[in-house]
Amino acid sequence: MKNPFRRGKPTKQQGWLSRLIHPDAASSSPALFTYHLREKLEQEGCPLCRLVRESEEHWVWTLLYEFTGDPEIHAKFAAAGGVCSEHATLIQQVTESRQLVTPSGVARLYETVTREFLGEIAHPRPEQDCPLCRYRHQAEERYAYFLATTLADPKWHEALSHSDGLCIPHFKLTLAKANREVRDHLIEEQARCLKDLLHRLQELQRKQRYDVPEPVTPAESAAWREALWRFGGMRFDRLLVRD
Repeated sequence: MKNPFRRGKPTKQQGWLSRLIHPDAASSSPALFTYHLREKLEQEGCPLCRLVRESEEHWVWTLLYEFTGDPEIHAKFAAAGGVCSEHATLIQQVTESRQLVTPSGVARLYETVTREFLGEIAHPRPEQDCPLCRYRHQAEERYAYFLATTLADPKWHEALSHSDGLCIPHFKLTLAKANREVRDHLIEEQARCLKDLLHRLQELQRKQRYDVPEPVTPAESAAWREALWRFGGMRFDRLLVRD
């Protein structure tokens, strides 16, 4: 299995994002990835969703703390028309919550975005992808590769089986990077999780009928929320990384 994230000269596709060296140790090597993975497997929901979100938070913090004066970054933000609404919310959360970050950094970036758009307002050019969406995709690819590699060790099979498992988007991504043995384990574990979810979804509906006196269990009550993150991926309304 070829590692698409081996160290070396940044590719043209990675571009300026590779210069944002954030303090997220989980992205540095498979060994450090497993250190952070164990913690995430003990928490609720998809571990890769949590790792990616923490990586995004580090990215934003580092961007606002160190790189708001970089001309190349200003150009990329202007070309994309800023960031998407989801990542605009994340930038707002980081700016309002994290130390050493002030609103002037955001103002500096969006001064350029605003000026550039005014210059072409009569004939706006097609916008490029949100730079933070592009970074998230790179992080997901990296973590999925590391997870597929890590699961070659049987002890991680067991650790995954005792967790909530992966959301479907990250299951598909990891599956595509896994060898045959790991693929078989991933499929077995994901099927187990989905069968359990299906049963609880059915029981939730059955027990909420007026003619069924049985109480809904906490696991059944949570089934509909799990179905949302299981198939759509997790979203977080608060920051995961603390100062």
